[in-house]
Amino acid sequence: MTSNSPLEGYVNRMALMLDEQAALAGDIKELRGEVKEAGFNVKAFNQAVKEKRKGAKYQAAQLELELEMDTYRSAVGLPVTLEDAQERARKEAENVPEDKPKRKRELN
Repeated sequence: MTSNSPLEGYVNRMALMLDEQAALAGDIKELRGEVKEAGFNVKAFNQAVKEKRKGAKYQAAQLELELEMDTYRSAVGLPVTLEDAQERARKEAENVPEDKPKRKRELN
């Protein structure tokens, strides 16, 4: 094979693309750190980016799903609002029994 083979060109292009991808991955990680440091919820941020990239049709489908989920949650007695969920969590926390001290096992 000569040094100017098509395969070498593909290998060089792929190596360059992978280097660029790694650099972008580092930039993305850094941006997520900035988002977190600014006090934003990174999980919600990522979801917003995902929805923005996928477009209006996807966004409408997500909103429809959320409305349907609220109907299901309500039907099975799950909280539908943040306030209801927080109240339920507070009540559950009040009813958690204290841990009993562990007894030492006797060796025979």
